[in-house]
Amino acid sequence: MKKHLKLSVLFIVVIIIFSLSECGNKLFQKKDYIFGTIVDIKIFGESKKIASEASDKILSNFNRLHQLLHPWEKSLIFKINKAIKNDSPFLLEDQEVISLIRRGQDYENQTEGFFNPAIGKLVSLWGFHSDIPLKSIPDPKVITKFVEAKPSMNNIKIKNDELNSLNKYVQIDMGAYAKGYALDQAKRILEQYKINNALINIGGNILAMGMHGDREWIVGVQDPRNPNAMATLPLKSGWSIGTSGDYQKYFTLNQQRYSHIIDPYTGYPPTNTQSVTILIPPDENSGEKSDAYTQPLFIVGVQKKIEMAKKLSISHYLIVLENNEILISDELNKIIMWQEKIDDKKITIY
Repeated sequence: MKKHLKLSVLFIVVIIIFSLSECGNKLFQKKDYIFGTIVDIKIFGESKKIASEASDKILSNFNRLHQLLHPWEKSLIFKINKAIKNDSPFLLEDQEVISLIRRGQDYENQTEGFFNPAIGKLVSLWGFHSDIPLKSIPDPKVITKFVEAKPSMNNIKIKNDELNSLNKYVQIDMGAYAKGYALDQAKRILEQYKINNALINIGGNILAMGMHGDREWIVGVQDPRNPNAMATLPLKSGWSIGTSGDYQKYFTLNQQRYSHIIDPYTGYPPTNTQSVTILIPPDENSGEKSDAYTQPLFIVGVQKKIEMAKKLSISHYLIVLENNEILISDELNKIIMWQEKIDDKKITIY
């Protein structure tokens, strides 16, 4: 049953980590810039030596993954895409990348194709392979050509370490789940060092482990049209949080915002949603799922968002629509803590 109410707040998307007030010498923090975003590692209650070694290993692994998976630079994925474009087989012996491709196929199937890492050509067409914004939208005829070609992760076949694509329009871009995968890798590294209390943040994709002293880790949520944090959210140990927003990477033409999130079925950025945030409980791939599952929730029509959340077994979600209406699950509504009131907004609890 849906419950309707008004709450005075605009919020969403995890971007600010709030430090609690424990002794400073117990909290180790290290930052870097990887995956095109800020990486923030916080470790509580460990010696500086252990925390520093673990964080260095995590950051080194993040850099390795960035160099392995980047779709535009001369990475392994770049080489695979070049072979696909040339309609050539590719010898792929990297089991990590093979597993990522197969999970990408699984996510595409689970989400009815709204999560589709094979549409790298469309992402590039919209200029999101570059930091220089487009001065005009792409030619609609070219967009239609790419959409009608129906590139899919399922076009990729791997047998005896040989990769082939049945569709030359396939261009792999793992940007929608690479950061989440990196979070899961970071968790395993922390476990190797027997570190129990940490918070890893890759540009708003966050994994919590243990506690921050005697309290849970707390993250801030913000309005996608305002940089101020308007609410806070506690993260239980092992939970991951992911966000997709139209403000993370976008350009504006004629007062219309075009984001980096592309609908595979239309070839255009959706315009009905500002942001989606979800929480995923502890799981072997919880970080990856928290990253991948936000995109289909963002793309699908308003009437289908809740249906998609149920299909993917997402119990904690928060969606801000273009008209500023907020859709929030009952489970997330129970734990979110509102900080300020700035404007009346319609909230629907599911």
